[in-house]
Amino acid sequence: MPLYNYKVTNESGKIFKGEINIKSEDDLVVLLREKGYTPLEIKVRNAFTDISTISFFKPKVKVRDLAIFCRQFAIVLEAGVPIGASLDVLRAQTTNSTMKECLNEIYESIQKGLSLSKSMKQFEDIFPEILINMVEAGEVSGMLDKVFVRMAEHFEKEFELNNKVKSAMTYPIIVLCVAIGVIVLMMTVVLPKFTGILKGFNTKLPILTSIIMGLSNFCVKFWYLILLVIIGAVTGIILFRRSDRGKRFFANVRLKLPILKGMTNCLITARFTRTLATLVSSGVLLIQSLEVTQKVLGNMLISEKLNDVINEIKMGRGLTGPLTSIGYFPPMVTSMIKIGEESGDLDYTLEKCADFYDKEVDKQLQKIVTTLEPIIILTLAGVVAVIMLSILLPMFTLYQKMAQ
Repeated sequence: MPLYNYKVTNESGKIFKGEINIKSEDDLVVLLREKGYTPLEIKVRNAFTDISTISFFKPKVKVRDLAIFCRQFAIVLEAGVPIGASLDVLRAQTTNSTMKECLNEIYESIQKGLSLSKSMKQFEDIFPEILINMVEAGEVSGMLDKVFVRMAEHFEKEFELNNKVKSAMTYPIIVLCVAIGVIVLMMTVVLPKFTGILKGFNTKLPILTSIIMGLSNFCVKFWYLILLVIIGAVTGIILFRRSDRGKRFFANVRLKLPILKGMTNCLITARFTRTLATLVSSGVLLIQSLEVTQKVLGNMLISEKLNDVINEIKMGRGLTGPLTSIGYFPPMVTSMIKIGEESGDLDYTLEKCADFYDKEVDKQLQKIVTTLEPIIILTLAGVVAVIMLSILLPMFTLYQKMAQ
């Protein structure tokens, strides 16, 4: 159904604005008049009137948006407001246009008698499976408000974790970009000027100088080819990364590359224990919880290994043995899970593990940054030194000739 923006006035002359998905403009006029409003302006939103309606330009629903949605929903439900009215409040104050459209559709589905979980299931590209499963469990248990509180906390911690990774990697990326910029500037602007000067002396240039100047000339003359190669390479990597083979390759790199191995292990462990704790604490069955958890780990190889764990649990085994047999999670995690299974407090022990590994992620990130910074700086210094040496060598040769 098309999306319409409208401006209306009530009997007292107060103006209201809103948007709604509806079959036609005539249906919208009838609906507004039935509610006692006089339409002032109605506009259909499409690619010609609003670029954000094109899927490529639509804002994504991020973890932060989900955290805000769950927190606001929990507050409204705890106040005793029915689900339909709660959604009406949330869709009115949501700023993300993609989320707003989604909530409009869910509101319409609720009005037709569908449950909240089934309505949300229509938007699996927006709402993660963990949230849909948790909502379904909350509807069955009658604790939907508590479920949204737990999910708000879950997404807030996930957002914090993602932010830690982004914040830690920001400085090394900036340094790397500056380094590349300096090298490009020297190769395309500085060196060509010296090339003209040195050629004017009609003297034999050192091999290093000839190589660097040749590279400089190539960069100046064929910069568009270099740009096309870079764009092609980046596009190829992105497409490869989206394929199953690419996902396995990069998953393997993150698990085995010494500089990333420690952080990847802590990140996956924190995500695994946090998600599993959230699901188990809400009464979701262990097998179903594991099936949801394996989809949010962000590593295809570990997700596939969890299939073996799920199959063994289906055969009647506990969680500890199969999880130990895949040989990935640290002994502390499997020991804590064993204690949790024996004591009946699995969700509590998993939560404590998640808290511990959240802190470990901080340590590992700091370790990566500490390692990367000197590597980038030394590499930049080395490249600049080679370029400067290629300029200075012929100058020393000329100076010696002039001194003789």
